[in-house]
Amino acid sequence: MTKKVTYPLLLILMFFITLTCNAQTVNDLEKKVNKLQGEIKTSQNLLKKTSKNKETTLKEVELLQAQIKKRDDLIKTYEKQLAILSKETKGYKNDISNLQKELEKNRQEYADLLVIHYRNRNNLNNLLFIFSSEDFNQAIRRMRYIQQFNELLKHKMEDIDNSKIDIKKRIDKNEADKKRIESLNEVQKKERNELNKDKQVLNDKLTKLKKQEKSIKKEIDQKQKETKDLQAKIKKIIEEEVSKNRANATVDTKLSANFEGNKGKLPWPVASGVVTKKYGKIQHPTQSKVVIMNNGIDISTEQGSNALCVFDGQVSTVFNTGLTNVVMVRHGLYFTLYANLDKVYVKAGDKVKTGDKLGLIHTGANDNVTTLHFEVWNDKNNTNPETWLK
Repeated sequence: MTKKVTYPLLLILMFFITLTCNAQTVNDLEKKVNKLQGEIKTSQNLLKKTSKNKETTLKEVELLQAQIKKRDDLIKTYEKQLAILSKETKGYKNDISNLQKELEKNRQEYADLLVIHYRNRNNLNNLLFIFSSEDFNQAIRRMRYIQQFNELLKHKMEDIDNSKIDIKKRIDKNEADKKRIESLNEVQKKERNELNKDKQVLNDKLTKLKKQEKSIKKEIDQKQKETKDLQAKIKKIIEEEVSKNRANATVDTKLSANFEGNKGKLPWPVASGVVTKKYGKIQHPTQSKVVIMNNGIDISTEQGSNALCVFDGQVSTVFNTGLTNVVMVRHGLYFTLYANLDKVYVKAGDKVKTGDKLGLIHTGANDNVTTLHFEVWNDKNNTNPETWLK
């Protein structure tokens, strides 16, 4: 037989379901906060090293822009946390009020039962009440009556105790959330101040860079030529690899499926770092008419850092661009590319595992910035690497 769910029990269940859902959301946001704070700290450390140069560099501007974006995301995450906590505190007030009413109702019902118990004390506390029964069946009914009455008293007292506990839990959680809201407001205010400072520094840096317009245009032309040549070479190599694999039927379909199944879960190709150039079309910071196409992402990291393999596979090729080196790793029909390496620790044909060191990332002599260029290809099509990384 299905038991009827009473109002107070339903209220308690709804409270804990809501609390659990909100707690999961708040926890997810907390993880995001920690991640963003770590990335901001990394970018700040990198900026300290680049700021030692007398002249403002493009890499320094890119780091500042990345830091501003991360700080803006952090502020928005705080806003989401505050919205959830504010909603919770409003809900607690209603819960507390309803539970207090239920508590008073239980207390009154318990008092009424005690009155009944008192009026029938001679019968309820005396075995004569049972023995004076007219027959055996009546004696059994009277015994059940006494038992049920005592159980009713016990359950009603338990309801009262549980209501008190639930009210205290809600009051304690409400007070804790209020303190957390105060703390988040202070932290958010501090981050807004830091964001404004970052924006002012960026404006100053951009003003200085604009004075170097001739050298910047020359650098842009050189970079675009290098990028175009590199991408053409990468595309040709991938097309050759794909054609060779298809002709020889050597594609590891299981490895492809495993790689694809880990989309959004792959480790980063550096121990720590900040994305300073996103995937796709990017407008140049100082040249409004110049749009750069990035087939991957650029990750700035600490000097002396190594490029790390993001998934099991086989080194497809290693080649030199003239100044630095590139390593390509095949994962079935997928390829990952690690560019701007000084030293390379692997060679074509080597089997590699997740986390293996592939090469030492190059550090710029002029800007003192260490940047890895990372790409992900699906067959002959390049994709946004950030969608693959966790």
